[in-house]
Amino acid sequence: MNTRLIVRSILALVLIAGLWLVWWVFGRSHEAQVRVAQAALIEAVEERDWDEVAEFLAANYTDAYSHTRESAIQDGKKYLSGFYTLTLKTDQTKIQVTKEGMVTSLFRLGFYTRPQKDDIIRIAEGNGKVTMMIRLEGNGIGYSQLVLGHVNQLTEPWSFHWSNPGRWPWDWQVNMIHHDQVR
Repeated sequence: MNTRLIVRSILALVLIAGLWLVWWVFGRSHEAQVRVAQAALIEAVEERDWDEVAEFLAANYTDAYSHTRESAIQDGKKYLSGFYTLTLKTDQTKIQVTKEGMVTSLFRLGFYTRPQKDDIIRIAEGNGKVTMMIRLEGNGIGYSQLVLGHVNQLTEPWSFHWSNPGRWPWDWQVNMIHHDQVR
């Protein structure tokens, strides 16, 4: 077998994989980035990984229930710690993303082209809002059944307000979580 052919084939595969990775990290839409961040937040809550949840909450997190990032984490620990198993079933997800403050880029994957409507530099801010119905499923002790009953009786969707203050696509953070029926 020709060694040069094998080396060229491997280099071609590495180049293709590298280009795909660059596209996956930097070429996805803001909507796709927010969708991934929302799914990761939901998974972190299901696993009750409070360190990861804290990474998703912005330092200036606040909500209508007078929570800060720290108090929201403490209440999450308090009300969800009694669950042995916990699954958040999401439905009717809607994502709205704005590109406020975005700057037009003259470069698209390193090639100079005419600016397109959706070209952006990933250094500027973006904002997003996710609305979704959430139903809890799980088993636990203490008042876990009370939490299940209370959350599952809600008829309006939850609203998650996201922002990306950083330069990287994975820097999305939640600024506020809101629900009209929870007081």
